Amino acid sequence: MNPHKVVPGLGIAYLDGGGVAYRLADPLTIGQVSGLARESWCRRLEVSDASSDGQRPAQFRAICELDGDPFVLIGRIGACS
Repeated sequence: MNPHKVVPGLGIAYLDGGGVAYRLADPLTIGQVSGLARESWCRRLEVSDASSDGQRPAQFRAICELDGDPFVLIGRIGACS
């Protein structure tokens, strides 16, 4: 697997430590995450809420396919810094 992947409109995602998904370094806004569902290369999108104690941020997991190459994209949801 390539250690990074260029994701259209979102930038570069890097292979996570487990080697099964690509992770975006910066969090996405709610608008960016909802836009994923409209992308032709995004096959499935799952979103989880942040924990009430603030220990776990809101996150997303997307099943994607670019140029015939399937991959999992994961990241945080929140205000970009």
